[in-house]
Amino acid sequence: MVPAAAAPAEVQAAVPGVVPAAVQAVPVPRAEGGTGAREHAASSTVCAARFAVWGSYADMPDLVRTITALGARHHRAPDPRLGHLTTGKAPHAIALQGAARIGPALQTVMPGWGLTVVPDAAPPDMPASTIRQSGPRHYEFRSWWGGAPLTGMGLAGATCGAVADLCQSYCDNRPGILGLHCGAVRIGTHLVAFTGPYRAGKTTLVTRLGADPDVTLFCDDVLPVLPDGQAVALGIQPRLRLPLPGGMSPAFRRHVARNLTIRDRRYGYVRTLHQAPHGTRAPLTALIVLSRQDDGPARLHHMQPGDAAAHLIRQNLADPGETETHYDRLAAMVERLFCLTLVYSDLEDAVALIRRTFDSARLPAPGIEIGPPLPPAPLESPAPAADLRQTFHRAQDVTDRVIGGDTFLWQMAGRNFFRLNPVAGAAWTLLECSTTGARIAATLTEVFPDTPPERISGDLADLLGHMMSRDLIRATNR
Repeated sequence: MVPAAAAPAEVQAAVPGVVPAAVQAVPVPRAEGGTGAREHAASSTVCAARFAVWGSYADMPDLVRTITALGARHHRAPDPRLGHLTTGKAPHAIALQGAARIGPALQTVMPGWGLTVVPDAAPPDMPASTIRQSGPRHYEFRSWWGGAPLTGMGLAGATCGAVADLCQSYCDNRPGILGLHCGAVRIGTHLVAFTGPYRAGKTTLVTRLGADPDVTLFCDDVLPVLPDGQAVALGIQPRLRLPLPGGMSPAFRRHVARNLTIRDRRYGYVRTLHQAPHGTRAPLTALIVLSRQDDGPARLHHMQPGDAAAHLIRQNLADPGETETHYDRLAAMVERLFCLTLVYSDLEDAVALIRRTFDSARLPAPGIEIGPPLPPAPLESPAPAADLRQTFHRAQDVTDRVIGGDTFLWQMAGRNFFRLNPVAGAAWTLLECSTTGARIAATLTEVFPDTPPERISGDLADLLGHMMSRDLIRATNR
């Protein structure tokens, strides 16, 4: 949670509109003495926002901190460790249990990381994630940040788990860095970052742009940005979901087929000849938020600075550090950036518009029409409330990371990130073992004795309903 007093008013107003309803990071107005506001502002507020107004993370009773600590991180990977991968780029190991193909796979998709296979156990004081071969073509991945292992993964899926943890460690080991969840390419002298909501198509878009010989691919997933505004390429191949969806051009399909490297039946990494090597730096020039539609031509719209800052807040995967400094930095950053919304339905149409816009040294290029800022996107339709009598458990393809006071959920199926505020994160922690919604509500009632139990139950039912609608949790009857 971030106190609203630390954020510019336009950023406060924009955050709820750009964060998916189930995982809103809603600013909490600061009262005297720094305590969070505890009154429910509006009955129509989505469930995660209701959780947010109960109080700031610093004001929560010790029980919530205890809940969050329980099972939030598994600092030790299971033994025996038959070997491990290490790199000088991040203080993190990948322990291997019979997974002989993982080392070469990671060296292929992360060529500039200097990954070395060591035939013995990792140092006991080094964080380690584990990949175990569970069948001829199946792997089990346990993140150092996660709880239960992810099972039934293919080679590309398990490789992706290791890539994600190494990138997280890279960011964690560099205080003050931003870790933007985005794709980025350099067109001429302009480094352009693309982000957006769930399944907006950023990976496909930057992979397609990277197929052009005069475009340099910086990343498809994580872009570190230094305090001086320089972005850093991590030199990691983009990963696409397979098979490619309909609507892709024959030329792009041929490009992907020719350049697939590490793949399984669900995912494939793609070699890009003009990929920026690990450590390449360039100033970030533009931020484009994607809005994919079912039909209609590609078009650009200006974006208000507050909306742009709110997107950066949501998409930062690194620890933000001190709140006021973080907001000041983002506010200054968006003032320097060329911030747009790209509305599109056809990939090639979007690529052509982006090329025309950024092929010129002047931004935008002459003749490019840019519409006015779009109105705030409506919040998601509310998901059906969950029945708290049911038993709930986490989906197998979801792992978590605790960054600052918030919990980030990583969904393997679509490589999507979701952000939970601290109280919703505590509910997630209670789901580490199968349990009923009623038991979770009872625990939260103990934590918040001044909040009516029926309100807690109602908000929790809404939260669990949203989580089920995003396939983050499953429910069974008992």
